[in-house]
Amino acid sequence: MPDEIGLFEAIDTQRALRYIKPDPVPPEMLDRILSAATRAPSGGNNQPWEFVIVQDQDVKTKIARFYRQAWDDSYGQSRDPGPLGARSYSSAEHLAHHIAEAPLWIFVCVRHDGSPPTMWRGASVYPAVQNMLLAARGLGLASVLTTFHTRFEKEVAEILGLPENVQTAALLPFGFPEDGRGYGPTRRAPVDEFLHFDRW
Repeated sequence: MPDEIGLFEAIDTQRALRYIKPDPVPPEMLDRILSAATRAPSGGNNQPWEFVIVQDQDVKTKIARFYRQAWDDSYGQSRDPGPLGARSYSSAEHLAHHIAEAPLWIFVCVRHDGSPPTMWRGASVYPAVQNMLLAARGLGLASVLTTFHTRFEKEVAEILGLPENVQTAALLPFGFPEDGRGYGPTRRAPVDEFLHFDRW
């Protein structure tokens, strides 16, 4: 396990890393990621998360076909980076073509009562997702939050054998970053651009 880094260093340098080596992730790192996830807050402390760990290559290959189709349907045909920008487009395209090579996937799922989906359904599991991403940063692993698979939610749920009251909220591929790819200072717009005090 790598030396620990400070919380704010992790926050300030954590970013999406989509270039992932196929080398296996040690079990103790997986355990640490999952432990971090379950320490997250949730509404009423109801902990509605479920985690589906995928390491089987056949399962990844099946789902990766749907993931690639979702990418192609959204961006791949036009090859116009649009709001993504050229750099983000390139790395997202790389992931769409190579996600099956990531050695470890974790589907973060949410249990629900069958009511119609809303943007709030996943609110109590996304803190767990962020904890997992920060844990990856602390461990020196590459990861990214992606949801392209949800365009084929029914097919993915069938492959994973999810019960009817469980919906995927995010897919996080994990692995060691490819050489020359790593964490560092992030490029973000100044916080002042997003501030509104008391009213808009």
